[in-house]
Amino acid sequence: MRQRGVYEKAPGSGVWWVRYADAMGRIRREKAGTKGSALTLYRKRKTESLQGKKLPENLRSPIVSFAELAQDTLAYSKAHKRSYDDDVIRMEKLLVAFRARAADSITPHDVERHLAQAAEESNWKPATVNRYRADIPRLSIGYSEQQGERKSGEAREASSGKQRKGPVALRRGRSTAAGVS
Repeated sequence: MRQRGVYEKAPGSGVWWVRYADAMGRIRREKAGTKGSALTLYRKRKTESLQGKKLPENLRSPIVSFAELAQDTLAYSKAHKRSYDDDVIRMEKLLVAFRARAADSITPHDVERHLAQAAEESNWKPATVNRYRADIPRLSIGYSEQQGERKSGEAREASSGKQRKGPVALRRGRSTAAGVS
């Protein structure tokens, strides 16, 4: 009898695979080995899916927590921003809500819900909420590490195809070496 979600990729090879939809609806495939272990793995994954447990995007890579990304963000802030002290205060409040969670499990909806609740409790003005939002994208939530490491200046240069130098060049789109400002 055929079992749904369990198949032999190459017939006669003896290597069995499972195919299932995770809690987020994404179709996943995993190599299981024998048919018995494939059946067991399929049942386990379907149970996790029904319980709402989210699997990491890449099962073989380590899970990056929100706290680790927050630490990296604060290191960047200390090296490149004058508002580092303010960023530390804001990050502490964000860590209260998201510290233990895996970074790829935090959705923009979760962040917005937390900011709306915090704004209501603390009587924040819209500008304060926007400052918290400004720190969130640097955390690369929902993106791969490769995308998160790319700096905004590099993204601008890559998209325009021009090689620009200096802060004035990035702001105005002109070359500072030519003497035009």
